Amino acid sequence: MNALPLLALPAAAPGEQWYAVWTRSQCEGKVEAALRRLGLEVFLPRVREPSRRRDRRLLLDRPLFPGYVFPRFVPARDTYLRVANTDGVVRLLGQRWDALHAIPDEQIDAVWRIVTATDTARPFPWVQVGDRVCIASGPLQGLEGFVQECRSGRARFIVNVDLLRRSVAVELPAECVERV
Repeated sequence: MNALPLLALPAAAPGEQWYAVWTRSQCEGKVEAALRRLGLEVFLPRVREPSRRRDRRLLLDRPLFPGYVFPRFVPARDTYLRVANTDGVVRLLGQRWDALHAIPDEQIDAVWRIVTATDTARPFPWVQVGDRVCIASGPLQGLEGFVQECRSGRARFIVNVDLLRRSVAVELPAECVERV
């Protein structure tokens, strides 16, 4: 499924960090290949999604995070310029070459382990405790409230009745809620 057939991500050289590169639409694979040609280690997490055509059904490899590729390198002006000038790259996330936003190794490792260990990985809306959300599907569709707790793929959804200073809570699969 994923292009990385390894049991673990390669160890980082001293000073190397993961960064996020924002790509033009549908250019993730092109940017990944170009960055590899530059000699960089690149992670493009992919998931298999079913696709229906007129006459058949297919399983397609799609980016888990559309529009983003994750290279690992030592931050330096020349490397920044080579990456930023790669065809298909919109920009690197950060202010400038010496103020890029690094992604912690643990987060990249966790995503890598999920996409290589299972075929059930799916993109998921980012919600935090305290976020105002709307229920997007199911019998409670359209209700707005707050997330009180997120655990094990489930979100505790709270609706406040301000006048009474009371609340009602329900647990839902977290994929049913969207941030407002």
